[in-house]
Amino acid sequence: MTDVFLFGTLCWPELLRLVGGATCPVGVDAQLPGYRVSWAKGQAFPAIHPKAGCRARGILLRGCDAQVLARMDHYESGFGYRLHPVTVTAAGLQVEAQVYLPPDGLAPGPEWSLTDWQEAHGALALEAAWEVMALMGQMAPAELAQAYPMMRVRADARLKARSDPAPSSPSGLSHTDVVVHDHSQPYTKFFALHQATISVPRFDGAPSERVERAAFVGTDAAIVLPYDPKTDRVLLVEQFRFGPFVRADAHPWLMEPVAGRIDMGETPQAAAIRESFEEAGLKIGDLHRVHSGYSSPGCSSEYFHIFVGLTDIDEAAAIVSGLQDEDEDIQGHVLSFDEFYHRLTMHKLPVVPLALAGYWLAQNRDKLRKNS
Repeated sequence: MTDVFLFGTLCWPELLRLVGGATCPVGVDAQLPGYRVSWAKGQAFPAIHPKAGCRARGILLRGCDAQVLARMDHYESGFGYRLHPVTVTAAGLQVEAQVYLPPDGLAPGPEWSLTDWQEAHGALALEAAWEVMALMGQMAPAELAQAYPMMRVRADARLKARSDPAPSSPSGLSHTDVVVHDHSQPYTKFFALHQATISVPRFDGAPSERVERAAFVGTDAAIVLPYDPKTDRVLLVEQFRFGPFVRADAHPWLMEPVAGRIDMGETPQAAAIRESFEEAGLKIGDLHRVHSGYSSPGCSSEYFHIFVGLTDIDEAAAIVSGLQDEDEDIQGHVLSFDEFYHRLTMHKLPVVPLALAGYWLAQNRDKLRKNS
C-alpha cells in the first residue's frame, strides 16, 4: 500500500473517482512543505515546483493499492508526470508519501485554482478522461500523450451533442433505451474506432437481441463553400483523400469545399472563418448556414456544419496552401458559378456536403447577388 499526495486536478472528487477506480481511498486534507502549486505556464493544467517558504495544499490518499496506483500512473504518465517520494503533513502528522511531479522544462505560471479550473476546463477534462481510462493497458505514455489532444476534441464533440441533441424521434426512443453489454476502442490516433455489443429496442416490441456495431469516431467539422457574389465565382479546394483511395477509386484527388474540425470551445462559424483563411487565404464576410447534421449516421459520429461564405475571390485565390503540421497539401481552384453548377449537375463533383452547399447556393444566388 502506498500513500499518494495529490495537488491538482485529481483533487476534484468526480475526476478522482473515475481515474482512481472503485478501490480509490477518500482523500484527506494535507500539505507539502517547500512546494508551490501553479498553473503550468501557458497550459490549462497545474504544476508543482519547489519554493522555499511555501506549502502546497492538496489531499492525501492513504493506502492506495496496486490497481489504484496503476490507474493513476496511466492517467498521469500521458502528461509526463512521475511519482517521487516526499514528506507531507496531514492531521498534524508527518507522512511519507509519493507525489506526481511534472516533467523537466515545465515552467510555473500564476497561482493555481482548482475552482477556476473546474469552471473553465473541468467538464471537458472529465469527458476526455473516460476515453483515457478506457485505453488503460493499450497505450504507452508517449502514445497517450500524442493521442490526448484529439481525445479532447472528441470529448468536446460529445459535450456539444449532449447540450444540443438531435430532435426527439417519432418513436420516443432515446439514448437511455440502448443497453451496452461491452465496448472497446481498438484503434485510437487522430481518429478512433469504437465497437460495442448492444441491445436496441425494436419498433414492434419484440425482444431486442444483442448485436455488434462499430463506428468511426471523428469530430464536429465546419464546411464552407466560398462564394463571391460580385464576380459570381466559387472557390473549391483539391486534395488527396484516403477514403476514396481505400475504396479503390481511380481518382482519389477530389474537389471539395473548405473544411476542417471545430476546435475545443470554438463555434462552427469561427471554425469556418478560420479554415477558409488557412486553406484558401480567404477572409469570409457573411456566413449563411446551409445545414447541420450527421455525415453518415450508420457508421460515423462525425457531425457537419455546412455554410456558404461570402468573400472576395479573384484569380490569385487559386493558391497552394495547407498546414504543414497537419500534412495538408491543398490546391485552390476558382470557378465561375456556371462552370461549378454544370459540374455539379453532371455528377462531376462527388462530394455530398459540396452538393448540399451548391444546391443551396443555386437557390439563393440571385438574392445574394442583389444584396451584395
